[in-house]
Amino acid sequence: MTTFPSLAPRTRSLTLGDIPQQIYTGTSGGDVRFKQGSSYIAQQLTLGYQYLTESETQQILDHYAGQQGSLIPFDVSAAVWGGYTTPPVSSGSYQWRYTGSPDVGIASPRRYNLTIELETVPI
Repeated sequence: MTTFPSLAPRTRSLTLGDIPQQIYTGTSGGDVRFKQGSSYIAQQLTLGYQYLTESETQQILDHYAGQQGSLIPFDVSAAVWGGYTTPPVSSGSYQWRYTGSPDVGIASPRRYNLTIELETVPI
């Protein structure tokens, strides 16, 4: 098991997802919901990095390759949650996986911008 590189993102966006449920429409037209589990699913985390050096960018790209894209889940480092005393998503209950390849852009000579999208995997 590996951990996402200890690089603090410039921006961070978290979508909390929902509890798995089955929804049926009753004969009266109202919804009936059946809970299918107790862990949130489809929590998404978008990380934005700006002006990374080539070696910092390569750390993230090597991690992506090491996880075989979205195949192998991993933990995120404390640097990702910088500013939180308690991370909003428990590392004891969830791991993360990539939802796609990192989006890499050139910010200036030898500096790169990256956007990374992750989603939770219940443990």
